[in-house]
Amino acid sequence: MTVKILSIGLRGLEGYRVQVEVQEVPGIAAMVIVGLPDASVKEAKERVLASLYAFGCDFFDKRLVVHLSPPERKKHSPMFDLAMAIGILKAMGKLTAPVSPDAAFLGSLSLDGAIQPVDGMLPAILAAKKLGFQKVYLPYDPTLPLHHLKDLDCIFVQTLEETVQYLHPSSTVTRQTKCLSPLDAKGTRDIWAHFGRVSRRGDGCLGSSEEAPALEP
Repeated sequence: MTVKILSIGLRGLEGYRVQVEVQEVPGIAAMVIVGLPDASVKEAKERVLASLYAFGCDFFDKRLVVHLSPPERKKHSPMFDLAMAIGILKAMGKLTAPVSPDAAFLGSLSLDGAIQPVDGMLPAILAAKKLGFQKVYLPYDPTLPLHHLKDLDCIFVQTLEETVQYLHPSSTVTRQTKCLSPLDAKGTRDIWAHFGRVSRRGDGCLGSSEEAPALEP
């Protein structure tokens, strides 16, 4: 089964829709990325597999093909890491929740599953809004001008586990529209109200803490 997850690619400051296709195929165990990836995208296979392993999913014995479409455009930046990881979890049957075709996933993965912002986040988010996406999963970046994002449902996540909690149908994550942050000390307490949902596990977030839902064995 081929799984398709959406992200945003950049050509200069112009953003375009990238479809991250994932499929398990017979053959020697490996993760192969095609679709004109540059070096930072090719290295995603190590970051993504390590973060999935830290998450409790070992796919090192599988052969996975990841296709970044459109194939004729050069893909830059590790921004596709999160989309690849979600696609692999879906393709391997570990994530059974539907993923909305109106959602884009942005962010680089650390080996422990933490999601990090990368260069080009702002033009990518603005492109997502222009392309008609309804929501974007991404790491919080304090440099983003949040007042421009109020019409886009930005779901800020810190880890791969947290992203799965939002997507899993049995998750009872409390989604907030305001969060306490270090910005409060500067008198900008209401800044979080300008964008959509925020991670419940972020430091200082208001809301209760529930256990993450168990993935399929």
